[in-house]
Amino acid sequence: EKRAVDEMKHAEKLITRILFLEGRPTVSNLKKITIGAEVEPQHKSDWVAEDSAIKSYNDGIKRAVELGDSGTRELLESILKDEEAHIDWLEAQLDQIKQMGIQNYLAEQTT
Repeated sequence: EKRAVDEMKHAEKLITRILFLEGRPTVSNLKKITIGAEVEPQHKSDWVAEDSAIKSYNDGIKRAVELGDSGTRELLESILKDEEAHIDWLEAQLDQIKQMGIQNYLAEQTT
């Protein structure tokens, strides 16, 4: 899925930036991934994860500004735009489910 590829690209860019700043990226402390058995709960879970990411990126942007780190700020702003697009897509999907019902939504996804 395109969103999964986007998330992997974000991770790669962040790791590259951390290495550039002579830091050591830590990827072992990942948040728990929730996988839903049904579409609507999965979209809701994804929304929560995206919302959390948006808050984290905004916090990172504020910190980068405080430190005068324009490169990191620009990177985080770019990723933030993608995350906001992801949450918009999820909200649209949840709205469609609410409007048409899950069965009609699923039928539309397979056509």
